Amino acid sequence: MVAIAVFGYAAVDVSWISDAKDMGESPFYGTEFLQILVRNLGAALVLYSGVVTLGLTTLVGCGVLALYIGATMSLGMHSTGGSNLVNDVIWYVPFEFLGLVMAATAGFQPVVGLGSRLLNDTPVTVASFVDDVARSLGTLLLAVALIASGAAIEAILIHLKT
Repeated sequence: MVAIAVFGYAAVDVSWISDAKDMGESPFYGTEFLQILVRNLGAALVLYSGVVTLGLTTLVGCGVLALYIGATMSLGMHSTGGSNLVNDVIWYVPFEFLGLVMAATAGFQPVVGLGSRLLNDTPVTVASFVDDVARSLGTLLLAVALIASGAAIEAILIHLKT
């Protein structure tokens, strides 16, 4: 995933940034808490969707997310500089990233439980799979709490800066 993020960072054409300073806000990147939360929860739910696809969509989602993170870091580094980017995001990005990692973990939990049972010659039943899905919902709940915390901090910081 790190290699994909590095590729995303390197692949972005940032030559337009200096010309685009006065373009205004994008409706996709609003400053309101609910806009931030919905955007981040959407990514978390894509990562969690591996619960029903035996981890496949979680794996693909991790790759796409890594590409997005690399591209976003490139844009941030080239538009504000490294230290300004870190100063802007240090307070909320750890919550959001950890929440997304937890959502991906939750997306893999049922298939890992299934694989563990198969490797340990433990019987695989519908009940055991349902138990794994239930546990994954607990992990997803933790992910949502972290993402919501990050979104709240991000929204507060944006409002303090404007």
